[in-house]
Amino acid sequence: MKIEIDIDGKYKDLGVKITSPGMTPEVEKIVSLMRMVDMQIAVRKGEETILLDAGRILYVEAVERNTFVYTTEEVYESDFKLYEFEQQLSERDFIRVSKQGLLNLKQVKSLRADVNRKIRVTLRNGEQIIVSRMYADELRKRLGVK
Repeated sequence: MKIEIDIDGKYKDLGVKITSPGMTPEVEKIVSLMRMVDMQIAVRKGEETILLDAGRILYVEAVERNTFVYTTEEVYESDFKLYEFEQQLSERDFIRVSKQGLLNLKQVKSLRADVNRKIRVTLRNGEQIIVSRMYADELRKRLGVK
């Protein structure tokens, strides 16, 4: 893969040009990564690829080498690994809550202490997520609660 960067004052806006002999999985992944910068994430529902606004995501979960993205209305699948979501979304109010999951802090409605220092989070849609004790302190810190 060849990368060229052309910085010049004559350009009014940022642009990216991809040249390829065809639409390959590598090209699709590059486009998806660029969309994540604008906080649109490419996800799949069946055979359809959908551009999903990151703010609509409740949480992201990894299950047996598959990554699922949950919104209030739907469950989508993604080709991204959980750590890739974490890298892209950590500065956008997403936090790791277990080895398998990320949570959108803007979707949190309430917290309740659970067994073994875990936290039971209720989301705005009423769904509940368990935060493992390993990540509980960071969640409290990010939400500003004790």
